[in-house]
Amino acid sequence: MLLPLKASAFWLLGFSSADTLPSGGFGAIAGTGGQLSRVGAPAKDSSTAFIPHAGFRVGVSDDVDLGYRLVQVTLPFSSVGSTLGGEIDAKYRLTAPSDATQFAIIGGLAYANLDISGQSKEAWGPGIDLIGSRVITDKYTIFSELRYVATNIPTAQGGAGANYFTAGGIGAGVKIKLTQQTSLVPEIGLFHINGEMLGMPANGTAVQVGMVLSMRIW
Repeated sequence: MLLPLKASAFWLLGFSSADTLPSGGFGAIAGTGGQLSRVGAPAKDSSTAFIPHAGFRVGVSDDVDLGYRLVQVTLPFSSVGSTLGGEIDAKYRLTAPSDATQFAIIGGLAYANLDISGQSKEAWGPGIDLIGSRVITDKYTIFSELRYVATNIPTAQGGAGANYFTAGGIGAGVKIKLTQQTSLVPEIGLFHINGEMLGMPANGTAVQVGMVLSMRIW
């Protein structure tokens, strides 16, 4: 029987400002971070360090780019094991490239295979992200994001109606330019978790902090 014990790690931070890659551009990120969470009834605290993160993006036009990154889905149960899954997304910039303050919206879909009590189950989760960023100096760009994801496990007992998770919250970070091609991007976020596993509710909060190296390849 699965019991809501503590939150497993999953990335909700985006590590991105609102600008997009130009057509034909290619970039990548790689880094790590950690999570503190309080989830369940009764609530239990947990922490996870050195959560890996990596991904890449390709520019489609001056206002649209596509991305793929490694993620872990929203699973606030210690008895659920998840390998790294994948997420694809599309980012659309809502403002002009020359604007000091920019906004963008991202829509994505994540997928992973999960180990639930020794049985392999499939999970998928759509998500949406609204990003605002502002150039402070040539070296520093600050950004904030509102993010919401919904994860379903339709093959678990009871179907998706009894096995789902949602997470929503806000993140804030800064893009620090190191060279014309590389930047350091730290970010912190606070998220609320809501969901059920086999019909058992589990709600709580999670704080994530991380840092990636962002690289413009071409």
